[in-house]
Amino acid sequence: MVVQYIGEHLFPGELGKVFIWMGFIAAMMAAIFYLWSFYRPKAQNFVVRSARFFYLIHLLSLILVSVVLYYLIWNHRFEYAYVWEYSSMDLPLRYIISCFWAGQEGSLLFWAMSQAIVGMVLLKVSRNWESPLMVVFSISQAFITALLLGIRIFGFPIGASPFMLIRETLDTVEGTIFAMPDYLTKISDGNGLNPMLENFWMTIHPPVLFIGYALTLVPFAYAIASFLKKDMYTWVSRAFPWALLGLLMLGSGILLGGAWAYVSLTFGGFWSWDPVENASLVPWLTLLAAIHFMLISRRQNFALFAAYLFATLSYVLVLYASFLTRSGVLAETSAHSFGSNGLTVQLLLYLVIFFGWMTVMIGIHIRKFLFLKTDVLLSREFWMFIGGIILVLAAFQIIFTTSIPVFNTLFHTNIAPPSDRIGFYNRWQMPYAMLIAGFIAISQLLNYGLNTSRKFLRKLFPPLVASLLTTIPFIINGIVTQVNFILFLYFIFFALFSSIGNFFYKNSQHSNWPAIFTHLGFAFFLLGVLITFSNSSTISANTSRFDLGDLKTNRENLMLIRGDTLYMDGFYVVYDRNQKQGNTTFYRVEFLTKKMGKYTQEFFLFPSLNVHPRMGAVHNPDTRHFILRDYYIYVSAVGNNPDYIVIRAIMNPYINVLWAGGILMMVGMGWAFFRRAHRRWVMR
Repeated sequence: MVVQYIGEHLFPGELGKVFIWMGFIAAMMAAIFYLWSFYRPKAQNFVVRSARFFYLIHLLSLILVSVVLYYLIWNHRFEYAYVWEYSSMDLPLRYIISCFWAGQEGSLLFWAMSQAIVGMVLLKVSRNWESPLMVVFSISQAFITALLLGIRIFGFPIGASPFMLIRETLDTVEGTIFAMPDYLTKISDGNGLNPMLENFWMTIHPPVLFIGYALTLVPFAYAIASFLKKDMYTWVSRAFPWALLGLLMLGSGILLGGAWAYVSLTFGGFWSWDPVENASLVPWLTLLAAIHFMLISRRQNFALFAAYLFATLSYVLVLYASFLTRSGVLAETSAHSFGSNGLTVQLLLYLVIFFGWMTVMIGIHIRKFLFLKTDVLLSREFWMFIGGIILVLAAFQIIFTTSIPVFNTLFHTNIAPPSDRIGFYNRWQMPYAMLIAGFIAISQLLNYGLNTSRKFLRKLFPPLVASLLTTIPFIINGIVTQVNFILFLYFIFFALFSSIGNFFYKNSQHSNWPAIFTHLGFAFFLLGVLITFSNSSTISANTSRFDLGDLKTNRENLMLIRGDTLYMDGFYVVYDRNQKQGNTTFYRVEFLTKKMGKYTQEFFLFPSLNVHPRMGAVHNPDTRHFILRDYYIYVSAVGNNPDYIVIRAIMNPYINVLWAGGILMMVGMGWAFFRRAHRRWVMR
């Protein structure tokens, strides 16, 4: 019996599905017409206009799909599975906006739309490279739009639509409320956003990261287009500003994700080497290496092959990151991954085709690369090249270990991921970071081309001595104690002082300053990572009269009874009240100091507990920032009696050095991009 449902708003969903199909077909047609215009230049004017028309239709279709989805979210149309799954009536505006990319379908749509907009800008500035470039872009857009179709062909799922109704996700509606014509009257609210995502940083971290993903397609497209045009040299200068912008956006997205982790998760840090975090970091590392290889290839042909390889591989690794995140293969090892919803084969096909395309094109033209080297040992090019290789090796180690669940799935093995994930990656990545800092330092002391050993040694001596003199106080004061940390600290200072010295060399040009700022920022970032988390300490220890269960818990947690004043690492802390707002209860913890028998109020912290009716309890930390340290606490346990809570408190020293370094690094990259973009696009 067919049920005649009451109150469903079907028209917007059907309209959204039509727009998705329009976008998919238009992308396919744009690819065909651009390919035609490239191989049949005599018909170029008509064909190129047609190709541009179809690409514009594709972009407009994706924008309209987004408008429809936002309309459904904004109006709480809970008959749609996506809207019900990620939104609710009580969400504030900023989190209603975040619902768009909170789920798999919405995030794919945002990625597709971002990539389509990047393609439109590229279309306007690419001139005689337009046809081969837009072939690559249009094919990629067809693939990613197909992930949103949500149809079945011979029982095989093609994509997942954001406009699927809840009842359409069920095998049968019998025995459920969806057998009732008026089932919508039984649904008063949606499932809601994951409480961990209800954070300011998560409103901007995902879109920035997806824009970075979209921008990595441009160097890939230029590299493939250069093979099609049989022009293997000028593509570098054209792709370079885009690669810089992609690096900037990817890096900014990763930093914003770290900021979210720091204020939302309970491990007291900003990076936990989560598999999905790793999957986003690896393309950034390979793109960073590619940029250095592109710079070198303009002076030494031996780096051209590496520039091709890693400019294209960066986008392939973005696709691999998407596969890891969305296939469900990491569901048991990462808190960030989506569950499997039938897209695995499509994502794998997307990845394999672009990886195969890259491999075949490079393989066909490999004999055209010149591998000759000329006097490279004392040149900036040589040390930049070695530094790029180290970046690639670091990326390979990360992605190899991260892919263990993939190997287990493919080969039916049972390899266990590292049990101490953070310690494992830290041990492996520290030597790479140390070498990278050293190569930054040496390359900053050398000029491009020929250098004399005498001038190099004269530049080398001051930063070596300054680094030693700066490292010694850190050792004496016990800030850094382990031998490997001391060595790492020395290399970081070596990079810092070499970069600073580069401002004062006679041959240092203003055009080099963005790179100097970027390297300075990277060195400060490494310094912040080292001294912060080698000195991070849990300052809460149970001094109450109640036992918390075991030695470790008592050593790291403090039980606070309302109104009691207990000592904690130079402070006296008091839990004095709590306040409930919706599903979240905020606990006010007052920090006091005691002088001459009198307590002085220093600051308050408000850790909270979000008890979501469907997703369980989420512990939200609170942080007090000072110039030289942060105090970070979260509620680790709450009893049935609201008069007591158990907290864990962490002190992170010098963490602002880390954030300052990250910001300085992004500023340097942005400065470099605007200089290159102005020269390439404005002054043409």
